[in-house]
Amino acid sequence: MRTIIALVILSGALCVVPGSLVSAAETISDDLIAQELERATTDPDSEVLFYVEAPINEVFDFLVSRLADFSADVSSASFNHSASLSPGQLGVGSDRIVNLDDGKMLVHQFLSVNRPDSFAYLTDMERSTADIPIDYSIVYYRLTANGDSQTIMNVTAVYKSSSSLLSMFVRRAFNSALEADFSKATEILGAE
Repeated sequence: MRTIIALVILSGALCVVPGSLVSAAETISDDLIAQELERATTDPDSEVLFYVEAPINEVFDFLVSRLADFSADVSSASFNHSASLSPGQLGVGSDRIVNLDDGKMLVHQFLSVNRPDSFAYLTDMERSTADIPIDYSIVYYRLTANGDSQTIMNVTAVYKSSSSLLSMFVRRAFNSALEADFSKATEILGAE
């Protein structure tokens, strides 16, 4: 029986979320997801930090809903909130379905949502059709208001390469993608 999926950061406290929310548990245990989510906040594999010339609520909404505007190879993104702990809206358990330019897709399952300060998701490779050499990734976004019109955006990621031979490639690809995507997001947000 599944009892734990992740530790969720809410108002600075770590909370336990029911394990019935993740379908990728056949390959990734609930305990590993909880451990990796915490590691994303304390000892990530990749990290970027940007100062964005936009209010925190605007940055949060942009990062959640406009992925195709700033992320390479993404054509669109839609949401399924049927498993959300916040019925009908973005919450723990929501899925973001990311359609890629090549016709394949990624499924991002939200592990935490603390509007407007943070959110995290698991890339559910069991339900994704994209050919990416990872077993999983967890990406954590931390936003901090710096006055009324600037936001500090810190994005961290943990992941496991599907092959030890590819691990250096995966690390470089993650670092490069994070830098490029969030540099573009910062540029777009600053211009709006």
